[in-house]
This record gives sequence, structure tokens and C-alpha cells, in this order.
Amino acid sequence: DIVENWTPRLHPLANPQYYTLQGQYCRLELLNSKTNNNTIQQLFNDTAVGFIAFANVNQEYGTIEIGHVNFSAQLLRTRSATEANYLLLHYAFDILSFRRVEWPCNALNAKSRRAALRLGFQYEGTWIKSDLSREFQRWLNPANFDSNGQQLTKLNAAQINPRSNKKRE
Repeated sequence: DIVENWTPRLHPLANPQYYTLQGQYCRLELLNSKTNNNTIQQLFNDTAVGFIAFANVNQEYGTIEIGHVNFSAQLLRTRSATEANYLLLHYAFDILSFRRVEWPCNALNAKSRRAALRLGFQYEGTWIKSDLSREFQRWLNPANFDSNGQQLTKLNAAQINPRSNKKRE
């Protein structure tokens, strides 16, 4: 088992009954089906006013992300916008029984961070290095080892402290 006593959950696209999620103030309709791992919902009041998606669906671990949020100015900070998020959270937790819903955003995107906090998401940290492969390639380069096979620089030698913009020694 990947997670003890856990049964992988259905993918959000598994049941056509939920291709439309109807709330009091908005309606989410599936826009893109089965072309990739995203479930994009088009958000309607009377007309289409935005998009929101499930992304990085991990059925094995029971985790899913809300992302690709693109709300028009007429939708921002309205009860329809809040309800759209609620409908996806309700679907993920209560219908699909996922264990975790994530809201990733760029640390510099203050609006997205505020929205996430307002909706009850909890800040869990900043990814200092989202592209570790380049650092591993640098470290594994044969030029980084002496004739005895000892490393010349540490794996995290090029790590930058985001608070000071200075490289750590």
C-alpha cells in the first residue's frame, strides 16, 4: 500500500453525473474532458465568467490541487467565486473522498495567496528550489569529484537564500 489502509479514489472525470456542479450562485461545467490530468471547469453566472481546475490528481495518495484559476473582474471576491471553490472542495472531499486538496501558487502572487487563506487553506512553506534536477546534474558532473571520488562542492552549494538573494556558502 502506498498509504496504509487507503484505497485509491476515483478520478474526478470518472462519473459523468458530476460534469456539472450546480450551486446557489454559480454553475461549474466541465470544459475539457480526458485530454490531460486537469479537470477544467467553466464557471457560469448567466454567462461564462471564469475557469477553475483540478490539477495534479493523485488517486493513489488521495491528493488533488485546485489551480488554473482565472476569474473575470466581474467574478472576483463575489459569493459566486467563493461558491465555485466550495463546489470543488465539496466534490473532492465529500464525494470523491480525497484526503488532501492543495492550492499551490507562486510566492509572489499575493492575490492568490490571500484567496487561499480566505478559503481556509493553510500556508505550508515556500519551495526554494522547484527545479532540483539542474542542481543534481551539477553535483553529479564528473568535474565535481577529485581523483579519489570525493565531492568538491556540496550538493546544495549553489542554493540561494530567497530572503537575502545571496548564495549560501
